[in-house]
This record gives sequence, C-alpha cells and structure tokens, in this order.
Amino acid sequence: MNPHDSHNQGGNGQGVCFSVPSEEERFISVGKKATLLILCGICILFLVNVKRYNFISDDSFITLRYAKNLVQGEGLVFNPGERVEGFTSMLWTLLLSLCGVIGLDLLAAARILGVVTGLATIILTYRLFHALNTSHDQSVLGLFAPLILAVNGAFACWAGSGMETALFVCLTVGSYLMVLDERWLLATVFTSACILTRPEGMLVFGLLFLFQCIRAWGDKERRWLGWLLACGITASGLVAFRLFYFQDWLPNTYYAKTGGEWNQIVRGFKYLAEYCADYEGLLLMGAPVGYFLLVGGRKSRFLAVTVVALWGATVWVGGDGLPMYRFALAPLPFLLVLQGRLIQNLCHHFIKSSRYSPKLVGYGLVIVVLCWAVVHLSKPIVGSHYRLYEYQKKVEIPRWTRVGKLFKENVSKQDSLAAVPIGAVSYYSELYVYDMLGLTNKHIAQREMAQAEVGWTGHEKHDGQYILSQKPTYLLLGNIDVTNKPRNPQSRPFIPYFNKYVWEREKDMFETDLIIKMYEPRSVEIAPDQYLNFYELREEFR
Repeated sequence: MNPHDSHNQGGNGQGVCFSVPSEEERFISVGKKATLLILCGICILFLVNVKRYNFISDDSFITLRYAKNLVQGEGLVFNPGERVEGFTSMLWTLLLSLCGVIGLDLLAAARILGVVTGLATIILTYRLFHALNTSHDQSVLGLFAPLILAVNGAFACWAGSGMETALFVCLTVGSYLMVLDERWLLATVFTSACILTRPEGMLVFGLLFLFQCIRAWGDKERRWLGWLLACGITASGLVAFRLFYFQDWLPNTYYAKTGGEWNQIVRGFKYLAEYCADYEGLLLMGAPVGYFLLVGGRKSRFLAVTVVALWGATVWVGGDGLPMYRFALAPLPFLLVLQGRLIQNLCHHFIKSSRYSPKLVGYGLVIVVLCWAVVHLSKPIVGSHYRLYEYQKKVEIPRWTRVGKLFKENVSKQDSLAAVPIGAVSYYSELYVYDMLGLTNKHIAQREMAQAEVGWTGHEKHDGQYILSQKPTYLLLGNIDVTNKPRNPQSRPFIPYFNKYVWEREKDMFETDLIIKMYEPRSVEIAPDQYLNFYELREEFR
C-alpha cells in the first residue's frame, strides 16, 4: 500500500494519514529512548568531570560556619553575638543547616547538594532547548547544550566546591523554563528560591517580570499575577528579615566587594575577555546572542537579553577573584541553548539548500560538536585561573585546614585570630575570627577607601590599624604563611611580601610600630617540613 494513502479504521469512516518523514526530519529527530540513554551518558560524563576537578572552595567554609552556628543555637552568625550577613546565599545556608540538624557532615552535604543540582541543571537545560523549539520533534541538537555544560570545566569545578553556584544556576534555568511554559506554581517555587539563593536572583526576577509584561500585554486573565505576588513577597520578606536581623539593606558581602568604580568595571571586562578566550571565543559567544536579538522569536530574544544582562552584572561587580570563572556560569546554559538553536537553524538551511546531503551535514555537525566539547573540557590557559585552582586544591586548602585544626587543639577557646582567608581556618578552629577583608566585619566592609589598581577583585578593602586595635591573639598574615623552615624572627617584617596583591591589602598593618610593640613572631610546625609563621599577642597586652 502506498504510505501516502489513507485507510479506514474500525469502520468509522475516519481516515488516518501515514506519511514518510523527510530526510531533514529523519536527520534532526531522535527517539525518546535514545534521548534518555544519551542524557544518562551525559550525566555520567558530568560526574566524571566533577571527580576530575574535585575542588573545595575556601569560601564554602564561611557558609558552613554560619550553618553550624545556627544548628548549635548561636543564631545566623559567623562570630557568636555578631549579626553580620557575611554569606552569599540565604537558602544555601538554611539547607545546610537542615542537613546539620539531621546529623549529616556539613561539607559532604554541601558537595553532594551541589552535584545533584548540577545534574538537575543539565536536565533542565535540555528541557529549555525544547521549550524554545517550535517543532514537536525531539531534536538531536537539544542534546548539544547539556553535553557542553557537562564537560565544561568551570561548571564541574564549582558544582563540587561546596558553594551555592550550581544551585543558583539550576534555579535560574528552572525559573525561565517554568515561566516560558507558563507553569506558574513551579515558576513560583523556582523563582522564589532563586531570589533567596544569590543577590543576582533579584535581577533574574526582574528580567522574568519584564518578559511576562511584554508577553502578556492585553491578556485579561493575567494568571501570572499570582507568581508575581508570591515572588514579590519573597523578595520583600528577605529584605525585611535582613533589616530586622542584620540592620542592613544589602548583604555585608556587597559592601565589602564593591566600590571600585571604573577600575572595577575594567576588571570585569578583563574577566569576560579571559572567559571568551578560554571557552567560547568572542565570535561563538557573540554570534548566537546577536543573531537571536535581531531575528529570533520572542523567547529566543529573551534568552539573548538574559545572557547580556547577566554578563553585564558580572562586569559591573568586576568579575571574581576566585578561580575557574564562577560568575560566568549563570548565563552559560542560556548561551549554550542559543548556540544549539543557531546550529539547528544552520543545519536546516544546509539541508534545504540541496547543496549538502543530510549525511554530509551530520558528519560536519559531529566534528563541530566534538571540537566544541574539547574546548570546554580542556583546562583554561588564559590568566591564572587554572594555576590558582590547582594551587588552592593541592596546597592551600589542605594547609588552611591543618592550621584551623592546629588552633582548635592547642589554644584556648577564648583566644581570637585575624586572617585572610578565613574559611577553613575559622570553620575548623572554632575561634573568634576577624576577617581582614571585611566579609564578616561591618567596619571594614563599609569603610570608604580609594580602590587601588593592584588587588584581587572583591578582596581590596582593609584596615590594618583597626585590626590591631581589636587585639586578636594571633595574626595570620601573608595569606597564612607556611614555609619549609621557620622564618627568622629578627627579620623586619617577620613575614616578607613577595606577592603585590597580598602586600596591597596588608601594608597598613605596618603604618605604625604598633604591630612590633604588641606582637611577637612565632613559628610552629604543622606537618613535616611545614611551619606556620604568625604573630602572637604579647602577654602584657591581653
């Protein structure tokens, strides 16, 4: 029988038409079972990539300390008795606190939650591609964005870092997917959680609200108003709680990490340029965004606007001082979806032009995707991102962990210390800790000071004389100085400065001779051939 003919079914006289799929449809579409198997493979690839990086961020221990103090009844505080919002994610801190209540190890719980939300992001990114696809067929190109996301080194690195990065990316993608699909209950859950996860969640909410106003113009039903009301209550509630509990409109980290004006923006553009050079390249990053801004449908154009807005926010805050492009990850799934859509359009064009056979286009597509995946899988080579990641993973985090445990086991609980960085040292020592960068200290965070051109982004505010006036028992200067033999206590300064960034933030410790009068140099062995060099407050000043 000719497949284009119709035949009757069950005598009801209703014809059912069978048609042979075109070459283009056979090339583009993929079965549900095959899609499921490939997605499982992509998820496994992501897990392998996470294990490959196996990174823990020192900043994650700051959130863990807040969570531990909350579980122990001290409140949402870094130092007991001081209400300072020195963490970046309210929701992440509360989730970890719940894990602590049921007896889970906080660090392990944070890393597992990050990996799980990373896996969820991969699935949601696949769904987002098809939410933009006008065809009902499951396109093989829908697997492009999840694949590249899974092999991206930065995404894998931060998913297992113990920080909220993967959760925020997951909630952002989920919020967009649910709003685009007009599933308002789930949209409310995702967007409200996004607002509570990071300060940028407010920007996501604002963009979604703007899109919905444009899309629903003239819609008399306005079913999305419930979503708007619930998310607005969430945002207002967060601000109200912050004002009541911390007496500030914004997180303390905002004050500590912003204020660099033009220098800060220049560093933000440099951060963006380094990311482009290491991963997408300016053309591959700009082409899909520009294309869909100009000729895309409403949904695709909205995703392109979102990429521009999130990257603009990253530039405005000056990028990030931590390795492996953490702030590049929020817009990444949207960018990859747009890239997949552009590739799909090009494939349709090549096949319809009759110049290229579907098989030839398929071979070309495989080559392009493999090359793209290799670029994202390879380690960054621009700037110091990968070197800093390796050094922190292999040297600094283990070292700072040993230092924290050393203080816990050998000093009084009434003692205090001042340090940079403060994460692992504060979490494991459980001492009162002065953050010399102001992340958990309101005085330093809200200090008005001229921003130097030399310094790590977000790590520039300081007040050495203020720290000395607080008389911490121990000063861990020089980025927590550890050497293979004790330093000479007669040297001035006792801990030399070979890193211009560290010197820039600690030089005001030596503006007066107070540090020499009040503190004596000490060196303690923390491991074979590893000596911690620090300053200890003299007895007469305690």
